[in-house]
Amino acid sequence: MKEHAFRRGIGLVVLASLLPLAGCIVYSDDTRYGDKGKAPTDRTLDQIQTGTTTKDWVLTTLGEPSRQSTSKEGTEVLEYQYSRKKDNTFIFCPFVFINDEGEDKQTLYFEVENGVITRFWKETSKT
Repeated sequence: MKEHAFRRGIGLVVLASLLPLAGCIVYSDDTRYGDKGKAPTDRTLDQIQTGTTTKDWVLTTLGEPSRQSTSKEGTEVLEYQYSRKKDNTFIFCPFVFINDEGEDKQTLYFEVENGVITRFWKETSKT
């Protein structure tokens, strides 16, 4: 009886030690973009030349802004807001679990005088 229990115990130890070798891999990628879609690439933004690029070019390239306002000095400001929410999960059974989630926000600002871009900048944040 003792020998049977001993063999059973050894069998369980061997089985438990082989379990990590069986393994499994699970990957989930859930990325969602805000109303404006994906933010423009740096390559697109590099085409903008202050004093030369027109408001019409920006509107044609980026679409309608999220907000539009006028400063006290009379300068028109176009604001484009972009967001990307991600929830990426990687599981390698039974020991490794990685969850990468958060939200990236990007806002582009364009100052316009007489129909021409005079200044622009980008602000980013991660949560």
